[in-house]
Amino acid sequence: MSIYLRLIKRARPHRWRVALALGCAVLASVLNAVSVGSLQPVFDGLFGYGAGLSLPPAITGLLGDVPARVAAYAQTDKLGVLTFVVAFVLVVFILKGALSIVDAYQMKWVAERIQADLRQEIYFHIHDMSLAYFTRTPTGEIMTRTTNDVTLVGASVTDLFRNAFREPLNMVGLIGLLLIINWKLALLSLVVFPAALYPIVQFGRKMRKRGGQYLQRYTELTTLLQETISGIRIVKAFAMEAYERDRFRAHNERLFRALMRISLVDCLTHPVMETLGAVGVVLAVWVGGYLVISGELTAGGFVAFLGALGSLYQPIKRLSQVNNNVQQCMAGLTRIYELLDTRPDVAEAPGAKALPAIRDRIEFVGVHFAYDADQPVLAEVSLAAKMGELVAIVGPSGAGKTTLVNLIPRFYDPTRGAVLIDGVDIRGVTLHSLRAQMGIVTQETILFDDTIYNNIAYGRSDISAVRVEAAARLANAHEFVAALPDGYQTRIGERGVRLSGGQRQRIAIARAILKDPPILILDEATSSLDAESERVVQEALDRVMERRTAFVIAHRLSTILRADKILVLKDGTIVETGTHASLLARQGVYAQLYETQLKAAEVVA
Repeated sequence: MSIYLRLIKRARPHRWRVALALGCAVLASVLNAVSVGSLQPVFDGLFGYGAGLSLPPAITGLLGDVPARVAAYAQTDKLGVLTFVVAFVLVVFILKGALSIVDAYQMKWVAERIQADLRQEIYFHIHDMSLAYFTRTPTGEIMTRTTNDVTLVGASVTDLFRNAFREPLNMVGLIGLLLIINWKLALLSLVVFPAALYPIVQFGRKMRKRGGQYLQRYTELTTLLQETISGIRIVKAFAMEAYERDRFRAHNERLFRALMRISLVDCLTHPVMETLGAVGVVLAVWVGGYLVISGELTAGGFVAFLGALGSLYQPIKRLSQVNNNVQQCMAGLTRIYELLDTRPDVAEAPGAKALPAIRDRIEFVGVHFAYDADQPVLAEVSLAAKMGELVAIVGPSGAGKTTLVNLIPRFYDPTRGAVLIDGVDIRGVTLHSLRAQMGIVTQETILFDDTIYNNIAYGRSDISAVRVEAAARLANAHEFVAALPDGYQTRIGERGVRLSGGQRQRIAIARAILKDPPILILDEATSSLDAESERVVQEALDRVMERRTAFVIAHRLSTILRADKILVLKDGTIVETGTHASLLARQGVYAQLYETQLKAAEVVA
C-alpha cells in the first residue's frame, strides 16, 4: 500500500488536471445513466401507454401527477415525442463523448508526466550513486529499470488514473439507476458481485508474482545483449557467435515463457468475469420477466434495467483488467523504488564545505579498505605527496594500486583511516570541489558518442575553440584530428570506436589538460597501447604532469625513473618507499619487480 501511495502522491503537483478529469468523469457517468435510463420512457411512455416511469413510491409521491401528464402528452404527438427523445439521447452521447475526451486526455497527461518525472528522477539518482553500486550492479539491470520498468509503470498509471477512477463512478450511476427502477431486482442481480471479488484478487496476486519474474528475465536478456554488443570484438575474435546465439536463445525462451504465464492469467480474467456476469443477467431476466408478467414491473422498466445491468458489467470487467495491470506494474514499481531508496556509499557530509585549491600535500593516514568485510584490499597505508611531486605506484597485480588512487577522488571511502588534502579530511568537503581539482586518465578510455570537440571540452561549455585546440596540441592529438574530414566536429562513435587506441587515449589526455587540475591520476594509461602509440601518448603525459601532483600507476621504466617517490605495494600494504636508485640498492620487492617486469617491459618497448 505504501508504494501505491508514493505513486499516487506524484500526481499532487497536477491535482487541478486530476480534478478536471474527475469532474468530467462524474458528469459522464451521470449522462451514461441518463442515456440508459431513457430507454424506459421510450418503451413505456411512447408505446406502452403507461406512466412512462417506474419509480419508488417516495419519488412518485414527490412528482405528483407529472408522470401521468407527460404520458398523456406522449399519446397526442407520438412522432414529435419520438423525435425529441432520439435527439435528446444523441445530445447526451455527444456530451458524454466530449467529457470523455477531456477526461482521457487529462488523465493521460498526468500519467505520462509521472512517467517522465520518474524516469528523470531515476537517471539523476543514478548519477548520485557511488562507484561501488556500478561495480556490483550489471549495466543491463540499471538500463532495464530506467526504461522498461518505467514504461510498464507508465502504462499501468494510465489505467490507474483513468479507469480506476472513472469506472467506479460509472458503476455508482448505473447501480443507482437499477435501484430506482426496482431495488429488489437490483439486489438480486448484484448478488454475484462479492463472488467476482475473489477471482479479481487471485488474478491480481498471480499477475504481481509473474510480473516480477518477467522483469527479472527481461533484465537478464538486456544484460546479455549489452555485454555481447559492447564486447563484440572479443566474441568475433574467439569465434563465439554460435555460443552467444545459444545463450541468447535460452534467455529469450525464458522471457517468452514468463510472458506466456502472464498472458494465461490475462486470458482467464475475461471468461471468468463474463461467466459471473452471465449469472447475474440470467437471474435478472428470469425474475424481471416474472415481475413484468405479474404486473409489478413495466416492459420499459425491464428493458431499461437490462440495459443498465449489461452496461454495469463492462466497468466491472475493465476494473478486473486494471487490477491485473496495476499488480503487474507493482513488480516494476517495487524495483524502481528499490533503486531510488538505495543510498550512495559515498555521500557528502551535512554542512560539507568547498575544498580550497591544494597548496601543500595529499596524505593517507592509516588507511584500510575492503570491498567486502572479510577481504581487505588495503591495510595500514600511510603516505604523503607534496604539491608538484610525481608519485609512481608499482606492485604485482592485485596489490591494490587502483584501489589506492580511487580513494583520492572519493570513488570509495576508507573503512578506517583518512585521506587528507592540506590537513583537511576529504570526507568533510563537497564532492564537486574535490573532484574539480583532479584529472584522471585510465587504461580503459571512456569517450562519448559525440564530436571530438565536445569530448575534449566535456563539461566545459565556457571553453573557447582556441583552448580546445591548444589542449589537443599538448596531447599530441591535433595532427590526426585536423586530418579528419570534419576535424574537431567528427563524431567518434560509441566509446570512440572510430578512433585507434592511441587516438582515443590522446583525446582523453586533452580532456584532462583542458580541465587543468592540480592533481593528476594516471592509472596505467599507456599499458594497452602499441610501442609507437605509447611513445606519443607518454610524451603528451609528460607535458601534462609538469607542475602537478601526479599519482601514476606505472609500468614504464622512464616514468618511474622520473618519479620523486616510488610506492611499492604488496598485498595491500606499502612495503617500500623511495627513489629508483635507493629501492634497487635495498634488493627487496622493488628490485625483484624491476628485474622480472619493469626492465623486461622497457626492453620490449
